[in-house]
Amino acid sequence: MNKSMIIGKNLSVIIAIAALLGASAPVVTPTAKAAFCQKMFIPAYFYPGPLWNQAIAGAPTVGTMIMNPASGPGTAQNSDYVAAVNNALAAGIKVIGYAHTSYGSRDAAVVKSEIDAYKTWYGVSGIFLDEVSSDAALIPYYQDLADYIRAMPGTFVALNPGTIPAQGYMSVGDTVVVFEGTYNTYKNWSAPAWAAQYPAGKFVHLVYATSGATKMKNSINWSRNRFGGNVYVTHDVLPNPWDLLPSYWSAELTQINKSCAS
Repeated sequence: MNKSMIIGKNLSVIIAIAALLGASAPVVTPTAKAAFCQKMFIPAYFYPGPLWNQAIAGAPTVGTMIMNPASGPGTAQNSDYVAAVNNALAAGIKVIGYAHTSYGSRDAAVVKSEIDAYKTWYGVSGIFLDEVSSDAALIPYYQDLADYIRAMPGTFVALNPGTIPAQGYMSVGDTVVVFEGTYNTYKNWSAPAWAAQYPAGKFVHLVYATSGATKMKNSINWSRNRFGGNVYVTHDVLPNPWDLLPSYWSAELTQINKSCAS
């Protein structure tokens, strides 16, 4: 048997073995993960009224809304927010209160006082911690806040580093915003390899500066292949891309619903 025949025979054996291994131990990839039903996750940074009513009418596709009266709970209870929150809760939507953490530099006692206010004044479902560090060294700071949130009613914890954090943050938050940015950035973004270890509902993708329904549909489709169990896409732009609902609102609800029908 000549050298080329030996190489060919050995190569055939290697391919056959690889095929057997592949059949018994498939590699999990973003597109191979089990199907999941997406939910809309809305930073509702606008005053109660028509926009809140419109968002609430989007339940059950709308799964979560973040309330943010004054970059925090404000200094007193607001009856308009009380009514809006109650209506959202009655529709089955989680309402979570906004509190920023200045990437771990804000006094935890001040953050806890805001958590108390949200729970006392509004009976929220939980808390959305913004400006979250992605550094593993600050996980204890956020674990302390998460434990505090869970110590009384309204236990849902959402973390927003806005980027891929150290993996340890996944055990701190019930959901983690791993992407917050523009459409142009999102189209080249990739989920971390370890995302396959978690349910898609652990992840939130927030995409702004997305002009037109075609780009919105692209973003939703990408999010499904990137473990985005919670997603929100808007045409709105900086400095506050969350102060209104997207121009393609109905089309976005329909696009997200497609994941629940598949």
